[in-house]
Amino acid sequence: MSSVNMSIRTDSELKAQAEEVLSKLGMTMNGAINMFLNQIVRDRAVPLSLSLSSEKSLYADLLKARIDRANGAEYVPADVVLAEMEAAIREVADNG
Repeated sequence: MSSVNMSIRTDSELKAQAEEVLSKLGMTMNGAINMFLNQIVRDRAVPLSLSLSSEKSLYADLLKARIDRANGAEYVPADVVLAEMEAAIREVADNG
């Protein structure tokens, strides 16, 4: 697939603020724009919604988890959680 250069005009303060937010999300401006364009094509709509301020945002949750881990928090691995859930389901099925 070939690449093309795009040129857009935007306010320099807006660009700086957006880059700061994207950096906190672990993204670049280029990556965010490509993700945005891919979602437009895939969904045939403008579905993208990222937020640092929403407590219900998946991205905010992932960012908090990254910060927590960097500060030493430890979590149960997903495979352990899934195994425990499967065991609980089997127990209910066996006793149901």
